Amino acid sequence: MMQICKNLAFNVDIHTLLDRFILNSFIKMKNKIQVLIFSLVAVFWLVWVSDAAYKLTGDALQKFNAQKVTISQASNNGLWSYYTQLAKWYNILENDDRLATISSWLRDYAYSQFDSRKKIAKQQAVADKTEFLDEYRSNIMMEEEFPFDKCTWRYNTIDNISFANDFPTALTLAIWYRESGCGYYLPSNWDGPFQIVSKDYGNGEITEEIFKQTIQDFIDFAKNKIDNYNNKANEEFPEIKLSYTWFDYTGVVSFAALYNWWTRTGWMVQPNAPKYVFDGYGEKYANAKKYGLFPAFLKLISWELNNI
Repeated sequence: MMQICKNLAFNVDIHTLLDRFILNSFIKMKNKIQVLIFSLVAVFWLVWVSDAAYKLTGDALQKFNAQKVTISQASNNGLWSYYTQLAKWYNILENDDRLATISSWLRDYAYSQFDSRKKIAKQQAVADKTEFLDEYRSNIMMEEEFPFDKCTWRYNTIDNISFANDFPTALTLAIWYRESGCGYYLPSNWDGPFQIVSKDYGNGEITEEIFKQTIQDFIDFAKNKIDNYNNKANEEFPEIKLSYTWFDYTGVVSFAALYNWWTRTGWMVQPNAPKYVFDGYGEKYANAKKYGLFPAFLKLISWELNNI
């Protein structure tokens, strides 16, 4: 892989690659992996022709800084894709100190941009989350402590992927809890920790890469369900709206119903299996042994607000 990159680097017009292709293409194709590859080839070329190890000067430094500008123009999802792919490249190139160093510079810069945006979004959402929690948490009837240690030890990973995809982190966590008890393993039915029946992950031990893929698969699956429903929405049944920073009761409960088993009744989607959604919430479901999706969501919102 490294030799291929070197051969490519010495056989392209580097200025054309940098000035004409990368900047415009990255803006148009923020989530395309091809952009990453071309960007890395260009930057690595600068390192190989540099006389001083780890130090870029003059025109080379300008080109490197241009890469940082390009990265900063990406969408949240584009930044996350750039960061994760650079992390993979670092492992491939770790035996070459110069290449590993330059890739780590870009990787760390991409993540710093991503993390900065995420922190701003979290702060902006505090007031709405607090208001939502204050309105609904009084109906949580279960006395059993929620397993925060088990469900939040991978919080940052789940939070990063949720933010990249503009999906509520607490909802991702609540589904993980309800479907597999926040288990970090592959269930025997091969449907993964989020129990997506259309996916086969195998069973037994899970790797970090597979776990990340199951999170992404869940969010893709969830958003596809929401989009399909919203395409048929009307005045009687309004659209389901959920994002990283915003949600409401109708959206959360309707999504929970869509994810499990649902029907259209009244003015919103209703769960055909209400215990899945409401166990431990309200007097009717007070004797539950496990939190339903909605009270679990509220518990996790509370945890987030206390751990920002």
